[in-house]
Amino acid sequence: MTLSKKHSAFVDEYLRLFNGTRAYMRIYPRSSRKSAWVSSSRLLSNDNVREAIRLRLQELHMGADEVLKILADMARGDIGEFLSKDGPGFDIDLKEAKQLGLTKLIKRIKQKTTIFLAKGESGEDREVHDLEIELYDAQAAAEKIGRHLDLFPNKLDLTSKGDKITVTFVKDEDGS
Repeated sequence: MTLSKKHSAFVDEYLRLFNGTRAYMRIYPRSSRKSAWVSSSRLLSNDNVREAIRLRLQELHMGADEVLKILADMARGDIGEFLSKDGPGFDIDLKEAKQLGLTKLIKRIKQKTTIFLAKGESGEDREVHDLEIELYDAQAAAEKIGRHLDLFPNKLDLTSKGDKITVTFVKDEDGS
């Protein structure tokens, strides 16, 4: 399946906007709105264009296994994997975390710099840099996995004790 440069550009714009008329007008700016609508409809029904769109969406699609893997990584996330011991305190080693593929576990990073001005001429100004890191909630990730695996059924059957219930509808004399 080979698309022309214009058709390929249309696919790119369509996947960015999800609006055929606007995508067509960006690729063919001299088109009227009506002709863009007609032409984009024709392009979107073209088998090659449709296949190109389907393949591109498939590349972006996140399957259930990938979602569960990310949630499992969050549930197993350990702040200790981000820390290194240099000197009196701990340092956050984001370079190492990135190399290990752990940065996706970070929900928020907050950096704060405080400047302390010397009180007298003999003292020196100093800066203190604080870096806070928050990981995604491991308990929430574990709960989502548990719900997916149906570990926490949220149904309570008070009437049938698990037996099948058969429902029969009977029509009234008037047909309702």
